[in-house]
Amino acid sequence: MERDQVRAAVQAVAEYDFGRTAAALFELDRLINASHGDSDARSWIEAELAQILESDASLAAKQEVCRRLWRIGTDASIGALAKLLEDDDPKLVAASCYAIGRRPSARADEALKSALRKAPQPCRAAIESLIEDRI
Repeated sequence: MERDQVRAAVQAVAEYDFGRTAAALFELDRLINASHGDSDARSWIEAELAQILESDASLAAKQEVCRRLWRIGTDASIGALAKLLEDDDPKLVAASCYAIGRRPSARADEALKSALRKAPQPCRAAIESLIEDRI
């Protein structure tokens, strides 16, 4: 698997939005499946996906990225996910909580605690719920 191939697939996902073809998502899933057992490829994919979370990509694209990070994410993507936890859009906060939810690590726990102190009131419910689930 080549980095350029991963970069192109992830860039296509960055342009995804509701109502558009899901072909980019299927291609990304194909690459994720093909990367099974290849930690280098998985880390490339994760790094590229994390960049989308810090871009002006659509809500739909960021939600889909969070779904993929739920599957393959490591602590390397916690920084990008933590920024979403502080967003004023409850849907982005929920997507980030979903991605972090499966990651039992001290770094993830700290990101959640920090976000709870900073998140706007309407967004705190998802964070609080995840923290409760982790205790």
